Amino acid sequence: MEHSAIDEPVRRYFEHALGRKAEPGRRVRLGLRGRIKVGVWLRFDSVWEADARSFSWRARAGPGPLRFLDVHDQFADGRGSMRVAMRGLKLVDAHDEDTARSGAGRAALEAVWTPGALLPERGAQWRAESESEIVATSDVPPERPEVHLGIGPKGELHFTRALRWRDRDTGYMPFGADVHDERDVGGVTIPTRLTAGWGHGTAAWSPFYEADVTGRERLG
Repeated sequence: MEHSAIDEPVRRYFEHALGRKAEPGRRVRLGLRGRIKVGVWLRFDSVWEADARSFSWRARAGPGPLRFLDVHDQFADGRGSMRVAMRGLKLVDAHDEDTARSGAGRAALEAVWTPGALLPERGAQWRAESESEIVATSDVPPERPEVHLGIGPKGELHFTRALRWRDRDTGYMPFGADVHDERDVGGVTIPTRLTAGWGHGTAAWSPFYEADVTGRERLG
């Protein structure tokens, strides 16, 4: 796999994530397990599918071994929705412009789990801010997020961060994740443990999501 036309730090990231001969996939499915803070910390098990322009996250969450909340967060083709139900009782059913814009930001940020979909030939524009920070810009209508990736000397991912739409009252806020671990899964190196939240990289950092990858399947 040849990336000689792009900046060295960007090339270093792709060579670490995909290898020189890896066949890049676009859409993947992950098993994710962790904790999410909704007032209190709840444990969850979930399935995530995405391709850097869309995502679907289905989770069951609750305290300890209990899983009484069903969550489905999704974004595709400019539309987003968030639905939460407790034992069949609908608690949240959001599908407005704010949900779509925030969902577009999430799709772009989580593209680090689908690095093949971030190649320049797939429409992503890249630049290097420094030896340790690179930026991917992609059209994810109705947004065009700039996602900053912090990388190490081998191209390993340390963080991902972008200005993401929150709501009409707040506007854009930094949102991101710290990567604590990674591994090679089927020839692709991806983050396998991370912590995410609003205010990433600022004094307002407020993590509310911790996840471990339990499995990965390439869908196309």
